[in-house]
Amino acid sequence: MANIEKRISNAGKTSYRIKVRLKGFPSQSATFERLTDAKKWSQQTESAIREGRHFKTTEAKRHTLTELIDRST
Repeated sequence: MANIEKRISNAGKTSYRIKVRLKGFPSQSATFERLTDAKKWSQQTESAIREGRHFKTTEAKRHTLTELIDRST
């Protein structure tokens, strides 16, 4: 679920901060100058998270705990 927050700076510039939160996944956030860009990003991010394409876990899956211990010693 996305939450869009309209923010106005001291200089009067408007920006939109969006947070995407889905149960079981870390929250993601970004800031945009245009509301349409924020909405588009939220839709793309939500669908990518649901489809398992958003978080890059393949690199972590290639390494084992033994490799980590060997590297640190």
